[in-house]
Amino acid sequence: MRKRSETIVVSIAVLGTLICVCLGGCGDKKGDAFAEEERTTYIYGDSIQEGDDGALLSVRLGVPGACNVEFDTGKSKLRDIRLSTENIVVPDTDAAYVVDYDNLKIKAEEIQKMVEGVFDKSAGIYCRNDGDEYMTKDEIQSDIDMAEIYRKQALEDGQAETAEMYAGDIKNMQARQKEAPDTYTPVSDYGPNMIYTGKADGEKYSLWVSANDDDSTSRGISIMFSPAGDQEKNELSRVDDSVYVETVPESSVGADVADMKNKCTMTENAAESEAMVFLSKLGLSGLASQSCEPVIRRWQNSTFDTVDMEKNGYAIEFGCQIGGIDVIYKDLTAVDNLNTEKGYVMQEGDKMTVFIDDDGVFYARARLCTDTNSYVRKKADLLNWDEMMSAADESIAEYYRRYPTAYSEVEFNNVELLYVPEVDSAGDMQYVPAWVFTQTEGGDVLDAGMANGHISQVVYINALDGKYIDIAETAKALGTWGGYESGKTISK
Repeated sequence: MRKRSETIVVSIAVLGTLICVCLGGCGDKKGDAFAEEERTTYIYGDSIQEGDDGALLSVRLGVPGACNVEFDTGKSKLRDIRLSTENIVVPDTDAAYVVDYDNLKIKAEEIQKMVEGVFDKSAGIYCRNDGDEYMTKDEIQSDIDMAEIYRKQALEDGQAETAEMYAGDIKNMQARQKEAPDTYTPVSDYGPNMIYTGKADGEKYSLWVSANDDDSTSRGISIMFSPAGDQEKNELSRVDDSVYVETVPESSVGADVADMKNKCTMTENAAESEAMVFLSKLGLSGLASQSCEPVIRRWQNSTFDTVDMEKNGYAIEFGCQIGGIDVIYKDLTAVDNLNTEKGYVMQEGDKMTVFIDDDGVFYARARLCTDTNSYVRKKADLLNWDEMMSAADESIAEYYRRYPTAYSEVEFNNVELLYVPEVDSAGDMQYVPAWVFTQTEGGDVLDAGMANGHISQVVYINALDGKYIDIAETAKALGTWGGYESGKTISK
């Protein structure tokens, strides 16, 4: 998947071509031509501070295009620590900040704006508590109908035990259906952990907003917008022998579909614009488009073999961004020294994915933790590349001494400048610019931590002073740290 630098309101202009040279160590980026280029004034509403003749950070800091260096192993007990990459990712921006921020909390009136923003009020808006026990008779009947399709297909495939399992499920659902309410309740009060239904673009959809009422526990909210009518039945009717249909990003398919024609007539830019309108309806701000790729709809039979596929629509991924630099969102579940018997770092961050085709947005999911309206930004001076690497030579060894890894060697194959969370001296949260070193395995290093690979090693180096940022301690402060005690999960 191509890394994109577009933002919600404007794109950052490509200001020139960087010529990179690597001679056994780190190459050099030359950028004198940048001083004469006209700078973009705003990035999705963020004013760009003019300074240093408007030169990009990559130029001012002397960031090379590629790097192959060995770090001191110190007392880490590692045999070798190396950075070897042909692509150092630095966003096209000319300023960096230290940013104070608050965790995201959502109020009832904000949920009301979300619901009424995506649904047609004149067609009625309804709600129920989250949980299967609150499903209506019609919803349960839809599940019964689907289970019956699965049961019949299993019988046709000679899978008697599977068919019997579905028959048991149907019996249980029929028992629940007798006690179920006939309809959702027309909405009166709004709050978290409710499922809201209504009409959007003439079709029935649901909007689920989850949040924790207890401020002392985990932060953030989750959102899911999904079909709640006959959409799935209608799709299944298009393909014989299909019992299951799903729509996934092209990169998740695991098959060669690059040459398949997209039935969606929109361009990527038009799809992104429509997705941004949807975010606006939800009242979400501070999110930037980070990637856009086609989606594949595939139909599967009862043995989960794909019987048909089509390319139709796009998946647009949004994340937090500050002045053109992305806020980190990495899956660290495969990093051994962050997931030990003493505890683990849970995946958290800000990410939203919107699925869209010619008929509009048909699915969206989000996990949002940062109150982007709370930002207080203070201009920051970063170490140049050589100074940072000199400090990192000591910091990385110190990090691995404190958090030993089962690996005997570490070879970072990706490094990028991102904002990462850190606890300040007063115990408050702030985002700081940091160089994120990762070792990614099993996929494209340029898509580290996403569908095309997993992160096996990671170190955050503060771009202001070259010291490592303690990921585990930050997770504890954020409420995204778990521990183990007598086989039970505990919070720390």
